[in-house]
Amino acid sequence: MLKAVIVIGIAFAMCISATAIPTKTKTDTIVSFSPETTNRDIIFEDGFENYTDWLTNFPPWTCIDVNGDPTFGHSAYSWPNQWDPYAFIIFNPDTTTPPTADPQMQPHTGDKYCAGFNNDNAGYTNDDWLITPQLTGTYDAVTFWAHSYSAQYNLERFTVCVSTTDTDPASFTMISTAPYITVPLDWTEYTYDISSYSGQSIYIGIHMVSVDSWYLLIDDFQVTGGAGDTEPPVTTITLDGDLQGDVYRSDVTVTLTATDTGTGVAYTMYKVDGGSWSTYTAPFVVSGNGEHTVAYYSADNAGNIETEKSATFTIQYPIEITIKGGLGVSAVITNTGTVDMTNIDWSIDLDGKLIFVGKTKSGTIASLAAGASVTVKDFVIGFGKTGIAVEADGTSVTGSGTVLLFLVIGVA
Repeated sequence: MLKAVIVIGIAFAMCISATAIPTKTKTDTIVSFSPETTNRDIIFEDGFENYTDWLTNFPPWTCIDVNGDPTFGHSAYSWPNQWDPYAFIIFNPDTTTPPTADPQMQPHTGDKYCAGFNNDNAGYTNDDWLITPQLTGTYDAVTFWAHSYSAQYNLERFTVCVSTTDTDPASFTMISTAPYITVPLDWTEYTYDISSYSGQSIYIGIHMVSVDSWYLLIDDFQVTGGAGDTEPPVTTITLDGDLQGDVYRSDVTVTLTATDTGTGVAYTMYKVDGGSWSTYTAPFVVSGNGEHTVAYYSADNAGNIETEKSATFTIQYPIEITIKGGLGVSAVITNTGTVDMTNIDWSIDLDGKLIFVGKTKSGTIASLAAGASVTVKDFVIGFGKTGIAVEADGTSVTGSGTVLLFLVIGVA
């Protein structure tokens, strides 16, 4: 309670109208594009510019909130996910409400940075991790910039750690000075030698261990050395459905397969018809009449990002045909799709031995609107049982009936 009161007091002292704690809001945690990477002497780098604002989950980084407690915010500004439990957030001071010109809230470079806020728990303690994707190569150093937002409470604290196995916090070994680094108010560059890990696949973690603080700012993260894996993954797409000519007459199952000869595939992303990017985990189904486009790409554990690819295909569901008897044979042809159809070839064939007139008939429907039906007829003269086959635009239906002169009865 004391911390909240002081925060509000600071807001008044800054001559900014403080607001009540806003209702919690959520944003989609869908990654937007890739981090910045090069293949020169930089194995991995990220200035946090290419992610959607206010994400708390932003692959290829792994964010781990060990204690899962709510976070503090700022009473003079609001932003999505403020006050929620999370480890780190993509912070853009230009898109807070209102936008903030507070010099202590500005990035080191660019427009955005990664921020970790103090946890609102009994001891105001943080146990939060910001972990790189798996890296490989010959390493020189890891470098990044950081600073504490305020000295109103304690300054921020962190350690820098390395894991050679996985992203489990228990797997990391601290490489920074024990017990922790105390972060000053000014942007400060931190560099740590990681050459002893050359030739191994590693994860680098920044472990925020602040106590009764406000928030930590991190920007311009870079790992230098000789990249061991500079080639992105290769992703292929497989479309499975009832393909007739160049049109699918059914739903289409999409399977994405990614391979990587270096550090392995980290993730595959896809989107359908210009929608939002999603992480691929299993084959998915695309449905609906019309043209569809699936875009996709993959990234590997060294941070290499594949160039976006796409596949375009058309779905047109089969025509529905209903055979009827009566005065001759008739067929109701229905366009069950959502796209108007044109030039639909049709035919009616009877195989009875005593069919004298109307054994076969064919024609073309000039146009058939989506959801509309048209009835085509075949005048018949004959006697006896007969098979009936109707085809329209590649769809076939069969039935049978009995011809009594010019009447057809018992159609089934």
